[in-house]
Amino acid sequence: MAEIRYNLLEVDLKAKNSRVIDVTDDVLSYLGGSGLGSKLIWDLVPRGVNPLSPDNILHIGVGPITGLVGTKVSCSFLSPLTGWAGEATISGYIGDEIIRTHYNAGILIRGRAESPVYLFVYNDQVEVRDASFLWGEYLVKTEYTIRDRLYQETGMEFAALCIGPGGENLVRYANAATENVHSASKSGVGAVFGSKNLKAVAVKGTRTPLYADHRKVWELRKTYAMHPATALQKNQEWGRYGASDGMRALLNYGGDPIKNAHSSWDPVADKSDHIAHELSYRVWTDGCPGCATPCFMPFFKNTPYGAFGGELRHGNTSGLCGNAMMGYDEVEEINTLIEELGVDAEDIQGHIAWAMDLYEHGIITKKDLGGIDLKWGDRDATIELVKKIVYKEDRAPAAMAEGYWHAIEVFGKESAWYAWKSPTNASIPRYDVRNREHGMPFPYGTRHSDGMGLFDSATICLFSSFPFYAIWGPPNEVIRKFVNTAAGWELTPGALDDISRRIDFLGRCVSLREGYHPNKDSNLPERAFDEPVTNKYGKTWVWNRKEWEDEKREYFVKALNLSENGLPLKSELERLGLEFVIPELESLDALG
Repeated sequence: MAEIRYNLLEVDLKAKNSRVIDVTDDVLSYLGGSGLGSKLIWDLVPRGVNPLSPDNILHIGVGPITGLVGTKVSCSFLSPLTGWAGEATISGYIGDEIIRTHYNAGILIRGRAESPVYLFVYNDQVEVRDASFLWGEYLVKTEYTIRDRLYQETGMEFAALCIGPGGENLVRYANAATENVHSASKSGVGAVFGSKNLKAVAVKGTRTPLYADHRKVWELRKTYAMHPATALQKNQEWGRYGASDGMRALLNYGGDPIKNAHSSWDPVADKSDHIAHELSYRVWTDGCPGCATPCFMPFFKNTPYGAFGGELRHGNTSGLCGNAMMGYDEVEEINTLIEELGVDAEDIQGHIAWAMDLYEHGIITKKDLGGIDLKWGDRDATIELVKKIVYKEDRAPAAMAEGYWHAIEVFGKESAWYAWKSPTNASIPRYDVRNREHGMPFPYGTRHSDGMGLFDSATICLFSSFPFYAIWGPPNEVIRKFVNTAAGWELTPGALDDISRRIDFLGRCVSLREGYHPNKDSNLPERAFDEPVTNKYGKTWVWNRKEWEDEKREYFVKALNLSENGLPLKSELERLGLEFVIPELESLDALG
């Protein structure tokens, strides 16, 4: 059995040089992905740094089992949207290519280039290359220009993670994307790219992934590929509808907000029909390398407005479907533009619904919008607003490009009540947090990923994992089996539980150091307590403030292993080997 070392490629964009760092000890403690990313932020980014300054880092993180079954990459940085710990995950081929370069702890990007660049990584060949000819271009043209040039140069198909105008213009919820539609969406990762003058990262690896025992890895993959649970996952709804079918149910059962969360059902929900969409516009289905879940489902359509393509799924659609009083047909066309411009669909869609609400109530005006008559469900007006937000044109769109906190200061306190947002300054158009069955109130209201820290550090995709539970058991047991096989470790269940807790705690500690505090930043939108909504079947949802506070404290203690006020316990930090965070947190009164 081979001993695996974990190599991190560090690139300085200003100096245009690179080096390889052995981070095996940190991988043993934090796995990789977001866990290792949080450690790098803590170690390398000084407290109080402006996330759009050269002192921020960007970690494009893989982990011990990236590419083993499916691929996931977790980008880590300080978030331009909040100033706290930021993370954005992405699927597709980019993670598999990084693993095959043997930079099996990912790529760490530091500094700021003096002019637009892209990063070229081809096994041991690492170069910071000019990208001035791509600055200002939409995402699809950016990616395929780079990939075509590199194919002509090397004869190899590269993966490329790129930004569009949203990242270049430092929109605080800009994304980075690969293969047109796989999106690292959250926390403003695209703005971090843009702040570094980094247009893209292009990667090609031609080496065999580093595994401790390739025979055992092959047995795992074979078991997964041939098991009846995997065939069932592939052939049932995921294989036909991808992620587009879940929204219809949520629109009916009150899981998705409607009309900027003023309603929990409306006949407009019937305009979002995943079966009609699949029959009319689906092109094919696909999954990431080695994954049996074909959730990638691109569409193509011709309309009087032109030709449109993209991918329709819950995360990039629900903020307009119902919430802005639209159906799939309008949203498919708007999302094509959103994806090309390079901004997180959920965030900009939440801002659009909010703007429609504010316009209806006279809080912002046609003049504020640069002449847009922004009515509910208006496709053309929405497209114009998207462009103005991305290019920061006119008073209201420019304010919204900076996120809710800034826009509320511009629009006035009255606008805050209408903002359907989380404590992380992000839109939550995808779920109605009043709905306790489907709305995920505690993850949204407490800045917690609800157990995804371990998944995002091991870099295993939730969608690929559904058959695993029938084959190997609960999620942590699945991850333990895969990590032990790939890395050659002998993690016990208790040791993996400690790693999971260490990952979650350190990510929270980074945010606490940067100004997050649960006393002020763990809550639901004001309307979750003031405005009841009723779903299609007559069930009404609203939160009582005392119930929320009581249940939140219980969630902090039982689900997150924190104190009742949502802070990490000093004794637990010491037990987990995180004693290095204690002096900083003590000075901020941020220990439980």
